[in-house]
Amino acid sequence: MPSLLGHRSPLRWLLLSALLITAPLSAANEPELERVTLQLAWYHQFQFAGYYAAKQRGYFREAGFEVEIRHGGHDVYGRPIDPVEDVVFGRADFGVSRSDLLLYHSQGLPVVVLANIMQRSPLVFLTLEEHGFTRLEEVGERPISVTLPDVDARLSAETLASFHRAGLDLERLNNRAPSWALDDLLDGTTQLMPGYLTDAPYFLEAFGAEPVTITPESYGIDFYGDLLFTRAALIEERPERVEAFQDAALRGWAYALDNIEEVAELITQHYPTRNALYDIHFLRHEAEKLRGLMQPELIEIGYINPIRWESIAEVYVELGMIEHYDLEGFLYRPPAPASTDFKRLVRWALGGGILLLLVIGLASYLLMINRQLRHEVARRQTAEDSLRELAEKDGLTGVDNRRLFEERLQQCVAHARRHHQPLTLILFDVDHFKQVNDCHGHLAGDQVLVEIAQITRPLLRTDDHFARYGGEEFAVLLPGTDHAEALQVAKRIWQVNRDHRVTSNTGPICYSLSLGVASLDERDQDPHDLVRRADERLYQAKHQGRDRYFGAAGYATST
Repeated sequence: MPSLLGHRSPLRWLLLSALLITAPLSAANEPELERVTLQLAWYHQFQFAGYYAAKQRGYFREAGFEVEIRHGGHDVYGRPIDPVEDVVFGRADFGVSRSDLLLYHSQGLPVVVLANIMQRSPLVFLTLEEHGFTRLEEVGERPISVTLPDVDARLSAETLASFHRAGLDLERLNNRAPSWALDDLLDGTTQLMPGYLTDAPYFLEAFGAEPVTITPESYGIDFYGDLLFTRAALIEERPERVEAFQDAALRGWAYALDNIEEVAELITQHYPTRNALYDIHFLRHEAEKLRGLMQPELIEIGYINPIRWESIAEVYVELGMIEHYDLEGFLYRPPAPASTDFKRLVRWALGGGILLLLVIGLASYLLMINRQLRHEVARRQTAEDSLRELAEKDGLTGVDNRRLFEERLQQCVAHARRHHQPLTLILFDVDHFKQVNDCHGHLAGDQVLVEIAQITRPLLRTDDHFARYGGEEFAVLLPGTDHAEALQVAKRIWQVNRDHRVTSNTGPICYSLSLGVASLDERDQDPHDLVRRADERLYQAKHQGRDRYFGAAGYATST
């Protein structure tokens, strides 16, 4: 044994020496990871799953980053953390924010959107079934707590725009700054508060309450949800690093949506959530809601639509929050890969002096780029078409949504006044719709709304505009139609729905409508004056017994 060790000893020392010599060389070849910080907009939950997945799966490391992911709730002093402030002042390199980022950009802050993660905003207004209202117009003097001017520094443009479109006088509202605590809603301290579709209704139902959600989209306000952003200086100094980070983050999001259970477990094990309620069951629920807001089956994750951003900017201008906007420099444009490849090709060709190969290579390269461009144009056109459909049509009934109705209303009022033509609006909703849901189930209630749209559409002209106005309420805008003609249309809508029966698993469903009819008046100062009068007459029809149409003072019928 000693002799055997003696024979092996030189070999052992030789191998050890080689290892000692080559180890530093191997370490030198290993790229050093760049440390960067990602500042989230809230506490850890599935809302940020893509970033956790990108770190866990090694996508960030492959891109050359060691990423610190910081939660965005409150700091040690109880102050809310502002991702925009942290990124702009260099305390973080990347951040998560929402569409209000455009306000900061318009004020001169050098922020740039890298990717739109949520194609739809999760913000909703929450109330409870027991409070007895389903629209902002019905708030009246009820105690509410929403982010509006003079009560909260964290002004929400979505909130302000929704209340503006609802025609509410902000100075007359019984409003105080929101605590975002669901207990305030449950104990009646407030009857309306902001919340997120991904979590608040889930917790309210868990507490035994019956939540009612009112969406900004019902008022034509369609903003993005979470987005990934950085500061302009980082892009100017290191564009290739920003692109690498964006790509790794989007890979993480694709993985998270395809592996919900695994990533939910990852969050519970490595990322402390706000409290015990945010458990694995909630994370699964949140993931499914998030998928609906991201719509990865229809839209490429992270897709930035400049036209959509222009629409958001126009809302800010309408509200007087900004005077003008310039999206140049605000929406990220990755560096063109063609530039680097082309320079390499030129250097190689010049060094070798092979002009023919350069010409052939360049022609092939341009052909490849041309094909890629055609493919990209086709892909973007498909995405634009999908976005336009989502932005303009109600997902359940297929008729126009409230956002498109608001646009049509503005256009039709302007046209009617310019050409001195009549314009009439019919608003109608389903009587006792809650009873339909309670007796037959919500799926049957949805089917009622679908069939209302199906049997009402054939009664209208191609120039008429038919929209789902919100919940069980619909709107019909009749250009070039005077009041008497509109009453006949209302009668036909009322009659055909009154005679209709909807088939369900619990038996046929009978229902009736209440309708309000109003025509454009020269005294109308705003298009929404027309909506308010139609709405008042709809409620007059309800107060007189429902199942009727009401067109003017003293005119109602149910026969």
